[in-house]
Amino acid sequence: MILRWKRLAVPALAGVSVADNCTSTSSNGFIIDSQAAADALNSCSTVSGNVTIQGSGLTTIALNGIQIIEGNLAASGCDDLQTITAPVLSQISNNFTLFNLPLLASLEFPLLDNVNGGIYWDTLPELTDVSFGNLTAPTYGLPGTNVDGDISIASTGLSSLAFLNFTHYSNPAKIWITRNRQLDTVNLTGLSWGSNSLAIVDNGPSAQIFLPDLRSVGAITIENAGHIDVSSLSETSGSVNISNNAVDVLSVPNLTDIGGSFIVENNGLLDDISLPLLTSVHGDLTVSNNSVLHMIGDLNQLWYCEGSIDLSGDFQTVTLPSLRNIIGGFHLNSSDPDFNCTTFDKLASETSWSSSFYSCGAYVPGSPKDLAIHYQTPNNEFKLSKPVKAIIIILSVIVGLFLCALLLRLYSRKTAGRRGSLSRNRSREDGVDLDETGVTRSAEEGADALPKYRRVGEPGEVPPVYQASEDAVEAGNQNTEMASSSASVTARRRWFFWS
Repeated sequence: MILRWKRLAVPALAGVSVADNCTSTSSNGFIIDSQAAADALNSCSTVSGNVTIQGSGLTTIALNGIQIIEGNLAASGCDDLQTITAPVLSQISNNFTLFNLPLLASLEFPLLDNVNGGIYWDTLPELTDVSFGNLTAPTYGLPGTNVDGDISIASTGLSSLAFLNFTHYSNPAKIWITRNRQLDTVNLTGLSWGSNSLAIVDNGPSAQIFLPDLRSVGAITIENAGHIDVSSLSETSGSVNISNNAVDVLSVPNLTDIGGSFIVENNGLLDDISLPLLTSVHGDLTVSNNSVLHMIGDLNQLWYCEGSIDLSGDFQTVTLPSLRNIIGGFHLNSSDPDFNCTTFDKLASETSWSSSFYSCGAYVPGSPKDLAIHYQTPNNEFKLSKPVKAIIIILSVIVGLFLCALLLRLYSRKTAGRRGSLSRNRSREDGVDLDETGVTRSAEEGADALPKYRRVGEPGEVPPVYQASEDAVEAGNQNTEMASSSASVTARRRWFFWS
């Protein structure tokens, strides 16, 4: 019985030892600095902890028994390392990082189908051969590797990213494919959307870029490409930058909204831009220095730009029929001396067009003179904007009301003067002003014996001595008492003549 117990106990204890050997208690995880260190994990189907390959003198490392790494897989600073193989590895639960491996040429991971973190490879100038998962598309399902994090592949010797052709992505924050000088094809057929940025920059001089299923992305930058396929892209939350490419056509038939700037610069072979559904750009729109691009004509739905619009090149025709709202300014500069600015001049003069500044011209290199054809107002009349017209109308109404009030006041005064004149005329009889003499008409009418007077006597007539009857004297005294003292004095100083 004791012997039997020993036979049973030894395998059990061995199992505990194997389990302990597959779990790292160190923050550094498992350090692979020799093939012997790698072989110590051959019995571990699952390794709990980071696995780091480092050390000089290594040329080949084989992780023969590991199926799952619950942590990171990393290799760096191995100057002589040429090959890494993991024939049964299917999952890396965190990041897969390779950095500064100057001689690494081959990665063999034939069963790898899950990277739950990101792929970060940099400075691998000799890396040309990478095998991930099963790249033969079967008649069912979606083969390939699932990548849940970022992908950054930079400064490698890769000529193709075929190992990523059937890769499926789960909301990567970024995908950067940069400085891979031998790379002539980037085919990310499994990428449908990315939350932050996509940059395919400075690879082979005519790299073919295929992103046929990409529908939404943060920012996208493509440079040094010979072909660009983003036929399904419908929106971006960031900027779109297409610069320094050898493409002849930029066609994004389903793109409707750009969340940042739209930049198309220094594309020496580009002769056609087609974005027929684009309606809004929430940044600047810049098209410049594309030497054979002579026409911009397929942006017919664009009506809103939150930044400025800057179009510069050898344009013969530019049409933006729906453009109305520009938060920044509008600047169009063509080097074609026959360029016609008439359409944009008319739009800029309308109140429906909004922009902080406007300029359109044709300038031949070396000359400051604007040669463009410009819109002329009919009959050379000066056209005023609606706000200015409104101000003029308001001022005209105010001035009109003021003149009316002034004329009414003058008319009232004139009418009052006429009434006073008529009253005075009624008080005059035969040249005598009764008001001036202090005698009122009522007094005159009440005195029957009051004689009539003439202001001027007959020629040669000597003024007679005035002889008044008693009734006349009495009536005169009554009227004199009612007059003011000044009027009485004036009346006494006048000469009157008997009629």
